[in-house]
Amino acid sequence: MPQKPDPLWARWGAELALLRSRAGMTQTDLGRRALLSKSAISSFELGTRTPKVHHAEKLDNALSTDGTLVRLWRNLHKQRQVPDWFLDALMLERSSREIRQYQSILVPGLLQTPDYARTLIRLREPQATDEHVAQLVKGRIGRLPEITPRKPLLWFVVDEIVIKRVVGTPKTMAEQARHIASLVDDGTIRFQVLRETGLHPGICAPFRIMTLHESKAVLCQEKAIGDEVVDDPVKVNKIATLFGAMQAEALSVGESLALLREQQKEFEQ
Repeated sequence: MPQKPDPLWARWGAELALLRSRAGMTQTDLGRRALLSKSAISSFELGTRTPKVHHAEKLDNALSTDGTLVRLWRNLHKQRQVPDWFLDALMLERSSREIRQYQSILVPGLLQTPDYARTLIRLREPQATDEHVAQLVKGRIGRLPEITPRKPLLWFVVDEIVIKRVVGTPKTMAEQARHIASLVDDGTIRFQVLRETGLHPGICAPFRIMTLHESKAVLCQEKAIGDEVVDDPVKVNKIATLFGAMQAEALSVGESLALLREQQKEFEQ
């Protein structure tokens, strides 16, 4: 009887299959280079066999992927740091060349500080243990360092309320504003603010557009419990056009940075 795939490791297997395909290798080719059997490669890609870290190391070496599979293995191995419903979006995030995000309510997860993230998680899961909350915080704040070495384009547009709403304490918000400003200053992200006055195209639910390669982009629409991933090109292009309209209506990056620093000073007083 065929073994049932493990949903978690099937995600790792899908990344392995993608990297192997990009390298122009068959499963047999990769097996020879990594000193593994073709059946082992096949079962890893299907998610029917759980890889060990030394398998990931061998495959990274064979594919010259600079530790990609090891990093993914470690992150999936510690999946308890990430809610199950977020794993698909997380996989896409790590593979994206561009991430464009609109947020109308809260600071985007990629940009959150530990105190800001801890406050939100504790509010959402009031009965969670301190250990569980700490694990979730670690998983959230570890996402940005995980993707920045690849230097993807990270562009955020937020409603003004995002930088004004007090989540936690004024000290928490001052640190959060300082953190975002530093990411703008060092060129890690581009950040724009839509002013509160009047109507603008951003009166809608939060979303992310993640470009995987030249001809493939997906849309992640935020919901109460998890993101819905949409890969219909017509729908993705429609939201990409909407994001462009938001960029046009928002303050420039420089103006947004100045507003962010003003808000930081207010929180510090």
